[in-house]
Amino acid sequence: MSILYDLYQPGDSWLHRLDPRVKLLGALCLCLLGLLCRNLWLMLALATLAQGALWSARISGERIRWLWRVTLPTMVMIALLWVVVYPGEGRVLFTWWFLRITPRNLAQGLAMALRIVALALAILAWLFTTSQTALVHSLVRLGLPDAWGLTLGMALRYLPTMAGTFRLISEAQQARALDLTKGNPFQRARAYIPITVAMLITALRTAENLSRALESRALGSGRKRTYLHELRMRRVDWAWMLAILSLTLAWLWARYALGWGIDPLRLWV
Repeated sequence: MSILYDLYQPGDSWLHRLDPRVKLLGALCLCLLGLLCRNLWLMLALATLAQGALWSARISGERIRWLWRVTLPTMVMIALLWVVVYPGEGRVLFTWWFLRITPRNLAQGLAMALRIVALALAILAWLFTTSQTALVHSLVRLGLPDAWGLTLGMALRYLPTMAGTFRLISEAQQARALDLTKGNPFQRARAYIPITVAMLITALRTAENLSRALESRALGSGRKRTYLHELRMRRVDWAWMLAILSLTLAWLWARYALGWGIDPLRLWV
């Protein structure tokens, strides 16, 4: 299955065993710190920390390379546009027409580029190590209504299923001499009509079977829903949550009280 549709990688690392709610808290705190930081060295430290978490969780190199391939074009574009759009102050390294490159705006552009990969690494460290069942269950325990959790769980479950069905139908139609590559964009779009019709029929059949299955299990009867595997916070989970909150509060205090991370090059102002 493509990484795009199935992010979770089974494992038994410390990050896999950590409670999904604690991992979500860590990802959100790391994203908050990344959004508040503009210093190149601190942003590099955040990205390295998130990358190290993936390595320690023994996430496959294929998934990590996929993440970098997806984010690298955006990082390069942001770094270049930042240098072009925001002329820096201070010592000039290079100037031509409206382009004015200084150490400050160059460091700022690199920091903004690293912010993208740091945020992506933080969120995907949570998704790569949390199964769909545990992810939905944790959101329900955090206050998401059961009906919404069921909807989210079914969406996560059937997205790869429908993607696989689309691939099978497309290959079957191409084996019957359907050409999806010739012609202008409108002609290529029209060539997908047989595949679209087959996908709609499959989706309607799947929805009907799913609704019957849910009705046979008394969905909406009003009784409290139970789970086969309940989420329980262990001592190590509470310790990690305390450590994450403490480090985040310390960072916020240093950010607003000491001006830590505001300057693109210096750690403090």
